[in-house]
Amino acid sequence: MRITATATVLFLCVLCLAAPAAAAGNSPVATKEGVTFTLDDLNIYWLRNLGKDGLLDFFQTMVVYQEGLKQSLRPTQQEMTSFVDDTMGRDVYNQFKLLYSEDTVNQLLEYTIVTSKYETWLRDKIRREKNIKVTEEEANRFFLENIDQFHLPEGAHLSIISVDNESQANSVLSRLQAGENFGDIASQVNMDPQMKAVRGELDSYRRGEGLPKPLVDAAFSLQEGQYSGIIKGSNYHIVYCHRRYPEVSPTFDQIKNQLMVDLVEAKIDPYYIDSLNDLMADKLPEFKIDAELFQPEE
Repeated sequence: MRITATATVLFLCVLCLAAPAAAAGNSPVATKEGVTFTLDDLNIYWLRNLGKDGLLDFFQTMVVYQEGLKQSLRPTQQEMTSFVDDTMGRDVYNQFKLLYSEDTVNQLLEYTIVTSKYETWLRDKIRREKNIKVTEEEANRFFLENIDQFHLPEGAHLSIISVDNESQANSVLSRLQAGENFGDIASQVNMDPQMKAVRGELDSYRRGEGLPKPLVDAAFSLQEGQYSGIIKGSNYHIVYCHRRYPEVSPTFDQIKNQLMVDLVEAKIDPYYIDSLNDLMADKLPEFKIDAELFQPEE
């Protein structure tokens, strides 16, 4: 059995199951037509949908957490603060505290950090005990045998405006030509609500990564800061280029150090999975399930 706890399950299970008494169950989450939906409504929905699989993920996380504590991996206050500032985000942390007690949210942080530190500790232990190494010769051989994997075609960081008829596309083009900001227009007229929300930003693409050919041809004809003409596909599109990335074909010496690290980690993977599976086989049966809802079926 391989541990499969995800961040979402960890958030939900820890907050819903680990410390329910500390959670403010009547905290309002949303309102609609005069009806208030509370944290309890959200929790019971997720519990119903997670069911036994969600409980298993929670138990697996708790096993790893307890093993981490045995190895003195409890986070310092500085590690907790850094996680909030650099990973979770201070705004998200504060919003969770509006719903749950500060102690409950901090317990979530501790679970998350300890499980991450335990993974690092276990992988390092395996590396030392199994004397796992990768020589430069081995890494170079892997590089030569898989050289296509290391080649990156030219790329571009793009945004797009998509509308459903030519008249709208011409209107957008006129506004751009008059000097309006591409992102501002994209946030107003994109036919896809998600693209509206992100101001039309598509992120970065390399050639061959799935964009339709008309968009690729237009995008890679642009210089940074330029927008295309109207591109006719199933709808009408205008593309903007934020940044261009050159084609990259690194030499072995340029990637040698990181490649050797990655190959060591790949060698560790099967031992790491086996170790977790053995740990779960040993520790999961120790849990006594009191909630009838989650009792195993006979």
